[in-house]
Amino acid sequence: MAKRIAPRAFIDALLPVVDQCARASLIFFGQVADIGKAPDKSLISDQAQDASTAFTVLDGAIQDILLAAVLQHFPAVRCIAEERTVLKKRFAGNTSPYTVILDPIDGTFHFKRGDAPYHITIGLAYKGEMIASIVARPSEGKVFTAIKDEGAYVQIGKRRPRRLSLPKKPRNNSAFISSKARPHQALARPKFDPHERPIGAALVLTRLAEGEHCAYLTRQVEIYDAGPPSLIAEEAGAVCYTEINRKPVYSQRRKFAYFVAAANDDIAAQLFTIIRQVKRNKKA
Repeated sequence: MAKRIAPRAFIDALLPVVDQCARASLIFFGQVADIGKAPDKSLISDQAQDASTAFTVLDGAIQDILLAAVLQHFPAVRCIAEERTVLKKRFAGNTSPYTVILDPIDGTFHFKRGDAPYHITIGLAYKGEMIASIVARPSEGKVFTAIKDEGAYVQIGKRRPRRLSLPKKPRNNSAFISSKARPHQALARPKFDPHERPIGAALVLTRLAEGEHCAYLTRQVEIYDAGPPSLIAEEAGAVCYTEINRKPVYSQRRKFAYFVAAANDDIAAQLFTIIRQVKRNKKA
């Protein structure tokens, strides 16, 4: 029987490490060489394929720093991480119901250019459900944390953490509809103000939690991109779906064909109506 991991224990163990990585990464923000990796040809957008090639030495270094802390405190967990690093291999063969999910730098495309926020994300899932998350936005000095059913919080610098809570009525109609879902943008315009930059699931989902967006629609998003920040959004009051009335399951590495997040279920239903219309248009 797997040893229980308390979500609070996970946050307490990893938060200082994430904070140190966040502060150290700022030294290289916009000042690091892109050593590159092969493009993900499965992505349906040329822009997304280009972004998928971005890779710096910091991606691998931060991932292994975080995984070293995970190995110290929770060595039996499974691991879903973006980069192929030495320490990631140490988790191979683990069968725990707990899975650590991380993206060492979400938004490497912007990190190397220094032109938009990037994020360091790590979270804990239990049987495919996110139960604890830490997401740092170093360029703004923000750290987001969430525990399932206990709320989402943002801390700016050394200020007291502030609980995030979305209003019943969204403050705007800003919708992030990614380049991978570009055919959906025109249909969204009567009700939403869609845009597709700057990129990064962690950026969009934490901004959703802060009330800066009311909707998010993308395709082919990886579990390590969406997992940790999705809990921040949900604990602030948003909803996340991969299909109508189907919540994401974060249990194995894969791409979600569709990923929808919204300030409320009514907005989510509007996004799925747009998805159905795009599918009908393709068949016509």
